[in-house]
Amino acid sequence: MRLKRISIRFDKRCCKFSKTTNVLTPYWLTLSLNRGRSERISLPIVFGEKQRRRIEEALRGEWQFATVEMVKRNGEWYAHFVLKKTVEVPEEPETVIAIDRGECNLAVAVAISKSNPDKPMKGQFWRGEEIKRIRGLYGHIRRRLQEKKLLKKVKELRGRERRKVNQQLHIIANRIVAYAKQFPKPVIVMEDLTGIRDNFHKSKKLNRRFHSLPFRKLQTIIEYKALLEGIEVRYLTKEETRNTSRTCHRCGHVAQVRGREFRCPRCGPIYNRDLNACVNIAHALTRGMGWGSCEPPNQQMRRRAKSPL
Repeated sequence: MRLKRISIRFDKRCCKFSKTTNVLTPYWLTLSLNRGRSERISLPIVFGEKQRRRIEEALRGEWQFATVEMVKRNGEWYAHFVLKKTVEVPEEPETVIAIDRGECNLAVAVAISKSNPDKPMKGQFWRGEEIKRIRGLYGHIRRRLQEKKLLKKVKELRGRERRKVNQQLHIIANRIVAYAKQFPKPVIVMEDLTGIRDNFHKSKKLNRRFHSLPFRKLQTIIEYKALLEGIEVRYLTKEETRNTSRTCHRCGHVAQVRGREFRCPRCGPIYNRDLNACVNIAHALTRGMGWGSCEPPNQQMRRRAKSPL
């Protein structure tokens, strides 16, 4: 049997990276093939310009080499370096950036300031149309190929589709981090997505669109890009974010939602349902941080109603 893909991972005890004065191949990777013996092999490494800049930062001590994975693909060897870095985040953030994810709007962000926690600022939407278009296009192509029993062609499309989707995810994550950076001492808060797909049962078409959206992948990319900028990322549990789309962020009334708008029958505001959910996610964190009352909005309203005039 011939293996098309081989992968070997080395930790920092079994590999050493160095830069030499060799003009043609200055970067060399030394691997220990047997820990009990002195069997080593040195390999020249060629980088792209972006990867070379990151490696130069690591050689200056800005990053630490963690592991390297040697992968053989289509007869050629590739080295995948894992670098780690310690970053400092503000101990007391001044702005909460809440991010909600959904099928209609892939990501929605809103900012809440410590100086005025009751007033949301600069809500922004990312629909992810290109990701949906790519998923739909390749889904249609796969179905046609499967009908013709061209399974080899189906496998070839997987990597191409994944690379295109990942590129769009990086673009959206960059824009979200840039949005957060414009505020003083930001902290990003998102909902823990564990089990998000378990309770989603709609039409066949909507189910396929929802389950094809890479929510967890986007969350991971946002987290590491935010940390590189010194922005902390926090997560809230299901209990803390229950009914965020159905709860009015002003008075706390839970109402039925139809369509893309949230209309509160008690206090009257009309909001985009995803933006309303985003504000509720932000308030769930700010209450725990002591920005205003620690009680839900509906409890505050009941107490005010009982107070004498």
